[in-house]
Amino acid sequence: MNILKAHLRSVAEFLDRYLPDLPTGGLFIPTRKSMTIGEPVVVSLRLGPRGTTVLMRGTVAWRRPGKHRTKTQAGIGIEFLESEEKTRDYLLSVARGDQIAISARRHQRLPLDLPVLWQVPGARQENMGVLRDIGRGGAFVMTEQSLDGETDVVLMMAPPGAEVAMPVSARIAWVAPGQSPEPGFGVAWKARDAGGGRRIKELVRRMERLGRVEPSAPAQ
Repeated sequence: MNILKAHLRSVAEFLDRYLPDLPTGGLFIPTRKSMTIGEPVVVSLRLGPRGTTVLMRGTVAWRRPGKHRTKTQAGIGIEFLESEEKTRDYLLSVARGDQIAISARRHQRLPLDLPVLWQVPGARQENMGVLRDIGRGGAFVMTEQSLDGETDVVLMMAPPGAEVAMPVSARIAWVAPGQSPEPGFGVAWKARDAGGGRRIKELVRRMERLGRVEPSAPAQ
């Protein structure tokens, strides 16, 4: 699957490139790359030089050639998937100044829609969430449960092809409150030893490989 970079200089550029006429919204990507109408893509989108990089799934809606005489820029129109509605609305609210964007992550994330069990160490209760993205630095879990930052959690995660989930230790780095488009929390991996660090890297690598070969299904 093609990953298209749209690292924009400002929120004004995002609003200028945004395509409101598409049914689920979209973005104009300047490129001369040959792509097929309907082809699935992932857009690596960043608002401003210090903004968060967000990965959004979509399809190629249209293409246009460049025209020197009219100064028309060559590129393609990407229509976002319906499952990206909340993220799209969040980005629009950030661009319009309604919210403050989350500080930039160190690692790029792969978008997912996978059920995940999580719990606080020592607690009996297991909680259900949805793993919305994952990367070598951490992950985002969408959940209605409210937790404070710096809380340790354990995610029960199954590598692709595995029958048994493995516990992965992490610490909450930031929290998206209930009124956010996607409430939940972002975590940073917390390896207890070198072996744990290698297991986390292998888990993420296998999920990244799965994401490149077979995109996750939209959330229901």
